Parts: sequence; structure tokens; C-alpha cells
Amino acid sequence: MKASTLSALCTLFTGLTLAHPVELSARSSSYSAVDITILQFALTLEHLENTFYQEAFNTFSLQHFLDAGFSEEFFLNLEFIAADEAAHVTLLETAILSAGVVPVAPCQYSFPVTDVASFVTLSAILESVGTSAYLGAAPFVGSKDILAVAASIMVTEALHTSLQRSSIGAVGAADPFGTSLDANSVFTLAAQFIVSCPPSNPALPFTAFPSLKANAQSCFAESSSVTSDNQTAPSAANTTTTASSNATGYTSAAQASATQTAAAQRMRTRTAGSSALSCAAPSAGATVSLSPDFSTSKHDFSQIVDVFVTFISGLSVISVGVQISKAGIDVAIPAGIGGQVYIFITIIDITGGKLSDSDVLFGPAILEGESKFPDPPNFKSFQL
Repeated sequence: MKASTLSALCTLFTGLTLAHPVELSARSSSYSAVDITILQFALTLEHLENTFYQEAFNTFSLQHFLDAGFSEEFFLNLEFIAADEAAHVTLLETAILSAGVVPVAPCQYSFPVTDVASFVTLSAILESVGTSAYLGAAPFVGSKDILAVAASIMVTEALHTSLQRSSIGAVGAADPFGTSLDANSVFTLAAQFIVSCPPSNPALPFTAFPSLKANAQSCFAESSSVTSDNQTAPSAANTTTTASSNATGYTSAAQASATQTAAAQRMRTRTAGSSALSCAAPSAGATVSLSPDFSTSKHDFSQIVDVFVTFISGLSVISVGVQISKAGIDVAIPAGIGGQVYIFITIIDITGGKLSDSDVLFGPAILEGESKFPDPPNFKSFQL
């Protein structure tokens, strides 16, 4: 990116960042108590992300990222992401202050980051959770002005998610739809990184669910089912055949499959030098072991035997019946689930429905599931 272009973008972003708080401030009298709570919760999450990036840049230099197999371009994008999170904090603080309320202050955090790879992997997860949090809060926002600004932040968080996922070998947009998470679920995930908060911070009306752990390594490579390490891209002859066939105006299933294979190979080649590409994400049918934290649950499990492991990804909600056990639960990943998946243990089957707080026994845990490559397209190809 040219320096002049970068300078122009910075000027534009600065103008946008300053404009939003002014708009919100002018309409702060219309904020409801629910709107203020949502703003405070959003600020709590943005403080966490902002500190996460600050600590990373205080620990890792460009050379650390290069040594880990990441590019200088990716490092530059991370700097933009960090600046975005700081801008979100400023915007939310200004909006809350304009309503005559004291904004929540940052907490003390502990992140399980030991190297660049673990930082980028956790970053991809946190950005996705942030996107899900904004999406989940949207129906409860009363102010259209707050909703518009929250939506603009959510778009940015989603862009962050896609960039981070792509950098570690995952599909950037693994699901056609975003995954919505309720406030208690988000609070449960955020709480594991919070050590303590200032006593002056107002208490938020959310409660963490008993935790659930997926006993699996974080694996993001989502192309293993399409191509293996010893496969190569289609030959020049195949490429020529495809180009010749495209002249007729249509793409066959075989040609599309070859294109998918080549794309998957390029993905693996691009990320092969990165230590972040640890292993292939589990696919449908693979078994995942879950460990519920019974010590924090208030339920009497002496009368509960049959429960459900509920997988949520995008608009897909699939429950699988299992038997509860303090030794852990093994369950097969159902078909139709992929990308960043949220897993709950629920007391009822909610397949195709909507998760309610009263349904949740444990969770959410987070698992990366292999995304099925799209079916071969059946459309007319236009040639220039």
C-alpha cells in the first residue's frame, strides 16, 4: 500500500471515529437502561480485545511474526486491527459518558498466549466471539442510532475474523450466516480471561454458565478432505481442458471439482510455513470429548441422565442425545456444522430452534469444525 493511500485512509478513519460519538452524544437522552447496559457490556468486551492486542504488540515484534511464518502485510493488518479496537473503546466510552453514566474501566486479564501462533489463533476466536456478541445484542437495542453504530462495529469485527482465520489456514467465511450468541454465553467465554475488575465498575446483569471444555487441540486447516499433502494442483493439460470447455459457456462438475482441489492446495501451500497451521479441523462424524464443570453447576444430576449436546453454527442448531457423565461426554460432530462452532450441553433437544438460558446446563465450548467446500457451481461462465 502506498504511503499516500495509507495516509488518506488514516485521515478518513479518524474522521469517522470522531463523527460517531458526536451523533450518539446528541441523542443520548433517548437511551434506555437496556441500551446503556448493552453499551457497557460492549465496552467490557472491547476493553478485553484492546488489552489483548496491546499486550501482544508489547511482546511481539514484526520479526517474531516473520519468524513464525506470517508476512509483513499481515503484521500491518494487525496494527490496523489493534487501532480499530482502541477506536471502539473510545467511541463507546464517549457514548456512555454523554448519557451521564460512568463507563466501565478495563479489568485485569490473563490470556493463554505463549507465542505468535497462539496469539493469532486466540485472536481469530476472540474476534469471532465479538461478532457473535454484537449480532446477539442487536434485537434488544432500542435506539436506532446505537444499533447503526453497533452494526458498523460488528462489520469491522467480522472483517477482523475473516482475516485472522485466513492467516491460519481456515476458511475466512466458513458459514453463509453469522452466529448469534446471547449475553450470558458471551459473558461465560469472556470471564475465563478476566482475573479481576475495578470495584467501581457497575455489575452487569449477566451470569456465566457452568463451563464446558472441548478436549481437542485447536485445529484450523479446513482443506484436508479435499486434498492431501502429497496431492498436486491440476496439470497444465487439465487447465487447458477447463479453459476450452469454458468457451462453451458452462462449467462441469468435474471441472469445478478440479478448481476446488487446486484452491485447497493453494491454501495449504500458503499456510504451510506457518506454525499456526497445526492440524486439520475435525469433520462431521469425528468424535469430540467434552468435560463439563460440575463443581459450578447448581443442578441436581442425580435425576438427570439423558441430555443433549447442542451444536450452533450460523443459523444451524443441532442437538445430539447423550448420557451425562462426570467422567466426560463423547459425541460425534453432526453433519451440517462447520467453522467456529459453539457447543452447549442442554436439557432438551433444540434442533432447528433457538437456545434459551433455561435450556443450558453447560457451555459454551468452542470447536473449529471442518467446513464443507461448496457444491460445484451450476452457472454460466462468461468470458471476456
